[in-house]
Amino acid sequence: MKPVLLDCTLRDGGNQNDWQFTPTDVHTVVSTLDAARVDVIEVGYRGGSGSRGSSTAGPTAHCTPEFLAALPPTSHAELAVMVVPTVCPVEAMADLPDSPISMVRVAAYPWNIDGVPEYVRAARSLGLRTTVNLMAVSYADLDQLAEIAAKVRSELPDVMYVADSFGSLTPDGVRERVEFLAGRLDCPIGIHAHNNLGLATANALAAMDAGATWLDASLCAMARGAGNLATEQAAAFLTAWSAYETHTDLPAVCEAAEYVAEQVLPRPMTVRRAEIASGINDHHYYYQDRLEKAAARYGLDPWEVGRRIGLARPRKVLDDVTETVCQEMSGGLPA
Repeated sequence: MKPVLLDCTLRDGGNQNDWQFTPTDVHTVVSTLDAARVDVIEVGYRGGSGSRGSSTAGPTAHCTPEFLAALPPTSHAELAVMVVPTVCPVEAMADLPDSPISMVRVAAYPWNIDGVPEYVRAARSLGLRTTVNLMAVSYADLDQLAEIAAKVRSELPDVMYVADSFGSLTPDGVRERVEFLAGRLDCPIGIHAHNNLGLATANALAAMDAGATWLDASLCAMARGAGNLATEQAAAFLTAWSAYETHTDLPAVCEAAEYVAEQVLPRPMTVRRAEIASGINDHHYYYQDRLEKAAARYGLDPWEVGRRIGLARPRKVLDDVTETVCQEMSGGLPA
């Protein structure tokens, strides 16, 4: 098996540094990963992130035509951008054929998947390859996945991704979802794993064992919260394990990771209480700080508050959600 390795440092990693990658950062990451023969490099969002709006976001949050025109040439890697339909109008992709971009990754949650086929169709009409990235896949049971598969099948992408956005899935949960979608969609399946429970590598391997052939990762695991599967570790196990084939140059990938560790990351990636709590309770990492503050005001156990928020499966990170949960648990009165 020869998985396709996609690096998303410049896109997902922006959650750590507000997408403030310098021109030197972008050039070094893209050039070094291309030299390392990484298959796909995702250089950012077109039109902004759907989960974290920022008025100060740097260039990889928008991937303007000027930014894309300044990207270094690549000889091996395909370049991709992510589009979130809820924040990026479909016509915003129109100029991409005039850029180095050849792939558009369309990202949606289980509850707003309806708009995805239009974006896949539009990107394909522009001559671009497509992936659909199903975010928060832990919130979709098999009945919902069947409905999602039917909608995606109406305009089949080149790759269908499952994204464990909250880092809450175990290998069993990943395997079940990948097998289910692989049996219903005639396209390759990909996995985007987060590391809140320390299972990013295990979940990636479970996904590949279940039939996934596309693998997301980011240098130094740079991403929201606990981060992703690290690109350098993915390249390492693909190189070391005879069950897999890879043309990726591991020392060159490690060179890119060293650059990110020393010049880009504002702080080392860590997995501490907040990351673990959001993973075990299956909710967005951005809830954790606000729920801990609300729990303190109401004199409540933040772990239990988080558990109930996860059970509610909220669609957006809103203070109203934490307030409602805390009021229900406390009888309505702060401590």
